[in-house]
Amino acid sequence: MITKESFLEKYNITEDLFLSAEISWNDLCDIYNDFLLNKFDKYEHIREEFLNEYLKDINKSKSDTAEKVKVHSYLSRVKDPEHLIAKIVRKKQDNYSKYRNLDKTNYEKFITDLIGIRCLVLFKADWTSFHNYIMSQFDNNVNYYIKDSILDFDDDEDHFYIAEKPKVHIRNGDARELYDSLLPPDCVIDGKVYRSVHYIIKYKGVYLEIQVRTLFEEGWGEIDHAVVYPYFQNDQILKEYTELLNRLSGLADEMSGFFYRLKKMEIEYLKSADADIKNPDKKGSISDSILPRSQGSHESLSITSKSDTPYDCLRSILDE
Repeated sequence: MITKESFLEKYNITEDLFLSAEISWNDLCDIYNDFLLNKFDKYEHIREEFLNEYLKDINKSKSDTAEKVKVHSYLSRVKDPEHLIAKIVRKKQDNYSKYRNLDKTNYEKFITDLIGIRCLVLFKADWTSFHNYIMSQFDNNVNYYIKDSILDFDDDEDHFYIAEKPKVHIRNGDARELYDSLLPPDCVIDGKVYRSVHYIIKYKGVYLEIQVRTLFEEGWGEIDHAVVYPYFQNDQILKEYTELLNRLSGLADEMSGFFYRLKKMEIEYLKSADADIKNPDKKGSISDSILPRSQGSHESLSITSKSDTPYDCLRSILDE
């Protein structure tokens, strides 16, 4: 196992910050060894079972009337033991009252992402199909939500349920109507640097976390994790650059959503014009009717609200 000195240097933790976490290096070593030697294989097995049962064929509707779950792809992992003890140190620093009683005998009751799954969607609106799916598969009772990590831990391995209210993390200024349509307002948390929807599920006696992101959000998240999070969050230059990249990824999602809506309007236009959709040139297209060849500016897009146009998405970024 890594030495304490190498650990602190690798994860950018000062000695003072380590001491403020109030957990001994010996206890962290015990947690590391317990998870690696006694628990890791069990978690890998549970991860594979969950994927096979709920995600392997997620895009295949079980019936003609079932809503298609629009998941582009998914990633999963069991937490690296070294990352686990680094997270414990950070959590004890950030929220000591919540994690005060965490130790080598109960850390599985506190850390809810020992199994982590990321489901990636192509368009932001595709999240709704996944949300409806996951809500239909697991018991979602507020009485089961974690309030006290130790007292609320359910030892029944056959009880599968959603263990926390879903959380939507968005940036200030992001549209929240999509999420407000399906979740209570307190589930949507703005002011975050990143965008993601989180679900904590209790499955076969352990917690697992599912995050749902768009492909653009995932791209930004991977770069941010490689460069900034969680060990260089106080570096002002890196912080400014990752925030700029995040804004651009949000712009890309907005433009993608507009692009997709425009395609649907094109299809509807062709249907209403009794055109052959496979040969739209026979009847022209919606672009011909709303974008005169002499006027290609955004003002011509009268079919949609001004805030939905690519021009305004870009303008909103440049004006910030």
